[in-house]
Amino acid sequence: MKVIQNILLIIIPFYPFWAWLSFTFFEKHINYFAVLVFLSMALVLIIIQKVRIPKYLIFFILFSIYHLCSVFINGLVPPDSNLITFILTDVNVFACIVFFVIENTDFEKDFFKKINICVALIVLVSLVFSLIQMKFPTFFVSPELERNVEGLVYIQQKRIFSIYSWTNLNSIGITFPIMIAILLSVYNNKVKIFPWVVISGIVVPFLTRARYAMLGAVVAFSQLFFVSKISLRRKIYFLLIFAGGIILLLNIARFSGFDVKQVVNERILEQGSQLGSARARLVSLQVFLIKFPEHPWFGVGPSTRADVVQLLRGAAPLIHIGYLSYLYFYGVLGSVLLFISGYFILKDAWTVGKKHAFWGSFYGFVSFCLANVTMVYFNFSEIGIILLILYLRYYNMKPLSDKSSAVNEDVYTSNQL
Repeated sequence: MKVIQNILLIIIPFYPFWAWLSFTFFEKHINYFAVLVFLSMALVLIIIQKVRIPKYLIFFILFSIYHLCSVFINGLVPPDSNLITFILTDVNVFACIVFFVIENTDFEKDFFKKINICVALIVLVSLVFSLIQMKFPTFFVSPELERNVEGLVYIQQKRIFSIYSWTNLNSIGITFPIMIAILLSVYNNKVKIFPWVVISGIVVPFLTRARYAMLGAVVAFSQLFFVSKISLRRKIYFLLIFAGGIILLLNIARFSGFDVKQVVNERILEQGSQLGSARARLVSLQVFLIKFPEHPWFGVGPSTRADVVQLLRGAAPLIHIGYLSYLYFYGVLGSVLLFISGYFILKDAWTVGKKHAFWGSFYGFVSFCLANVTMVYFNFSEIGIILLILYLRYYNMKPLSDKSSAVNEDVYTSNQL
């Protein structure tokens, strides 16, 4: 349906700005309103056509049901919450609804020409806002950051969130690298656009001071060197663009007073912190080995209990390795549902990469999986994840016979090189 395509085009790429409007005028998270829009679209699709539920979505729906049951059984529903609102705005339920809409929508070529442009625009806007925040740290930053301890710590660390603080503190480190991965696959032979994508992919993650954001960007860029059909000459060109991006970052930092050396020493090399981050992961592993055997099959529910917090001894507020944390929360039975869903997404993205030479979704999802080795954020409702699922849907419904005619349409161009 054309209407659904237009709604997706308006909402998805510009989600941080919708989140800003929602909080500014209603003091509500954007999910409160977006879920009603997507739920309406899902109901329309169920009524007018035969629905499609791919394997990854089946397992993710099962996980979401398990998640809600675990929340209710372990008494983790906030006492003053509206039950219906609580369920619908749950990030897993929200992701299920959005994925269902995407998987049952037939997308036109024109749609992807437009969304490619929208994603490129948002990446450029992200770069501009990050540069502004180097000089004015509170510019376009959600006031909610100052309402919780973690947010205050990030402000003290002078982390830059660009346009993404209105959705989630972790959004910039998850969504942005995925958008870079997508654009690198779409525009890697476009002389005018590609350098700006590379520069954005270098500057924005570095300014976040978050290691997982930088790692995600590295994973996104790695596709340019692992895709065999890209010529050596082209790869040298990519390296020159990277070098130019790093030089530009150093010059911008010097002009604005941003201490690059401090970020490298404190955030990457962890000098002066006694390897606090590495120690937190080691302590998390030790605590997991102690506490996981107590509830190995069903878990304790998605909340870190006081005994675990005590054992962590302040190294971290929770078991700080995503996969282990989810095993602790949901046990083997719950976690395996999520992990199988992720496996099918990864498998699907690999297949699309092999068939259509579009590797953006694969490398984007790999960056998400690797991020959860160092953090706990399996949020499939992130706009980056929604975007990569949307691209997978487009390529899965696209016959191979269309490949030659689409090469010149900025959709999948990496096989030209």
